Amino acid sequence: MMDQLQDIAQIRRIYTALTLHYVDGLTQAQVAERMGQSHSTVNRMIKAGHDMGMVEISIRSPFQDHLALERELAEVSGLREVVIETTAAGNPEAVLARVGITAAELLVSKLKPGMTVCLTGGKGVSACVAGLRQVVPLRGMRAVPATGLVQGKHYTDVNHAAATLARAFGGEAVQMLSPMFAETEEQHAMICEMKTVSRVMEAARAADVAVVGIGGLREKATSYFDLHRDVPAEEEALYASGAVAELLAHVLDARGAVTDYVRNRLVVAISPSDLARVPLSIGVAAGQEKAEAICAVVRGGYINTLVTDDATARCVLARLKEAA
Repeated sequence: MMDQLQDIAQIRRIYTALTLHYVDGLTQAQVAERMGQSHSTVNRMIKAGHDMGMVEISIRSPFQDHLALERELAEVSGLREVVIETTAAGNPEAVLARVGITAAELLVSKLKPGMTVCLTGGKGVSACVAGLRQVVPLRGMRAVPATGLVQGKHYTDVNHAAATLARAFGGEAVQMLSPMFAETEEQHAMICEMKTVSRVMEAARAADVAVVGIGGLREKATSYFDLHRDVPAEEEALYASGAVAELLAHVLDARGAVTDYVRNRLVVAISPSDLARVPLSIGVAAGQEKAEAICAVVRGGYINTLVTDDATARCVLARLKEAA
């Protein structure tokens, strides 16, 4: 029997191809274009689906419970799409890597030539970028930072993430020439008015797709504490603001509202409300310690797509149901 950890991604692709072809009525050529695959690859996937017994009168998946969890979480959360990676319990780094690969495959399936992707730093987004494999080049694709950057660690350097993403697709990377935080509100206003910064922010706001990390503040399941040397010293003020989640280096309360924490006024980034206007906004998060933060981001309405692991998905679903 196939190892689910290794083969669920391929099963998902086969299931998607079958659904597009038999349920949505697309030709194999149209399925190939939609999925970013060759016609021959789609033909083989459809044949494999038949051989595996996935096609009868209706289309079914050997991972029906898994897919049912995706559908239920999407329905309860109001998200457009939820993609869940089945993972073995244990090593958090291995779980994050698997979720990153799943997010990368979703991104590849959604991108088309000429599209712009804005992205944040963070371990989830870094795992997504690292998970890109055998990507078909996309003419005119652009990768744009949605925030300023903090150098020193690859996952806090959004320029590194943007450059790596663009290189994978043979596209262009726009570089952000600003730190993550200004030191004063006056300095913040001045930085955001600089054309080298404002043009990047405008491009990020106008992006077709956003890929963002979600940080859990109360469990410190976030790279937010790596972004500024003074953040750890401000923990009392941070938590007093009601902060439970981090998105785009903004801290949010349990309802998803941006709190009055001082650094929310100093961060150089598009706002969560800007993110909500991006046509496809993908949140990438792994680990049950992020469930509270994911719920906050969902309640704020900032993302329409979530990629996570199965254990975290169940925690999020339980929290949302309990609150309802």
